[in-house]
Amino acid sequence: MADSGYQSNLSLMRKFLDEFRSVLRQETPGPIPRLAFNYVRACLSLLCQYPNKKLASLSLYRWLNYFIMCNVMNAFVTMVLALPESKNVIEMGDDLVWISGMGLIFMKIFYMHLRCDKIDELIWDFDYYNRELRPNHNDEEVLGWQRLCYLVESGLYINCFCLVNFFSAAVFLQPLIIEGKLPFHSIWPFQWHRLDLHPRMFWSLYFWLSLTSQHNLMSILMVDMCGISTFMQTALNLKLLCIELRKLGEMRVSDARFREEFCRVVRFHQHIIKVVEKANRAFNGAFNAQLMASFALISISTFETMVAAAVDPKMAAKFVLLMVVAFTQLSLWCISGTLVYTQSLEVAQAAFDITDWHTKAPAIQRDISFVILRAQKPLMYVAEPFLPFTLGTYMLVLKNCYRLLALMQESM
Repeated sequence: MADSGYQSNLSLMRKFLDEFRSVLRQETPGPIPRLAFNYVRACLSLLCQYPNKKLASLSLYRWLNYFIMCNVMNAFVTMVLALPESKNVIEMGDDLVWISGMGLIFMKIFYMHLRCDKIDELIWDFDYYNRELRPNHNDEEVLGWQRLCYLVESGLYINCFCLVNFFSAAVFLQPLIIEGKLPFHSIWPFQWHRLDLHPRMFWSLYFWLSLTSQHNLMSILMVDMCGISTFMQTALNLKLLCIELRKLGEMRVSDARFREEFCRVVRFHQHIIKVVEKANRAFNGAFNAQLMASFALISISTFETMVAAAVDPKMAAKFVLLMVVAFTQLSLWCISGTLVYTQSLEVAQAAFDITDWHTKAPAIQRDISFVILRAQKPLMYVAEPFLPFTLGTYMLVLKNCYRLLALMQESM
């Protein structure tokens, strides 16, 4: 596998924008420098959130990773302890949103701590097409799809990075400028969170919480991009599989040669199925945390927006921002998951579209029939025991959020 040491990851991130621009400026599709997935891994490594075998062997890196997880858990505990101090429904909703968000951050970085070696294997597996099936290929259609996927993933990283920094500034500066409070409601020993009693400790806490919260937001962004890149790379590999299947029909070769090429493509299909199963195991805990947190964040922020609209417009605006973030996050997961679902079904049609496959030898016809039969069972990324990440699940979450909102509004 590629070198994944700290210095190599730092060097890779320095090259990111130059490599992105070089691919963006290509007049005709050419080879991409590397899978965009590698940038996410590099960024997580630089944030000390990726203790794989190589980086975990560094004592300082390993202890920094433990310290970061303990700091997130400490922030979570101080938020929970502050919950009884909420004076009204609006303040309680604000506290619950932050508690849900911090719980999601901890769960995701904890699972990244446990599964980063598995993710290294996934990145290696996603390069199967270039490494095993068609090394040194120059097919323009394939290069075009690889270039498009690279640009979409990289562009998504850049845009989400900018949005997260905007969100961070909007959320963390507002309490300081308007209310003279910490970035989020929390309780600390000796009342250090009180500006009137301990101004120096207050300012120390404010800057520490702002800095670590920015780090936490960047961490969860990269963990999310890691999962979404998994979805995007799976959809890309399924698209390349469809292209390979259709091109088999253009070959004017003997049945023996055709079957040899067909078996190589079938091995690629089996490889993709195994990768999906491996990714579902690696990300299962993070998937579950995402669905539960999305449901909680959307429900609470929407309800609090309606409650605060007439009483406190500033808090209502804050809840709208949190609601948009929660919607955007769930949308990215479900849209990319739907790409995998729909593209996996296209494999059956691509196999059926092989030119004159019904004139081939009976053994070849049987093999093609097996591929068509297997491809009718869609590949899905599933948060077991919950539902898969598809637009159907997205609509179901929204429906249940609406029902919960209606129930809470009636009880007011």
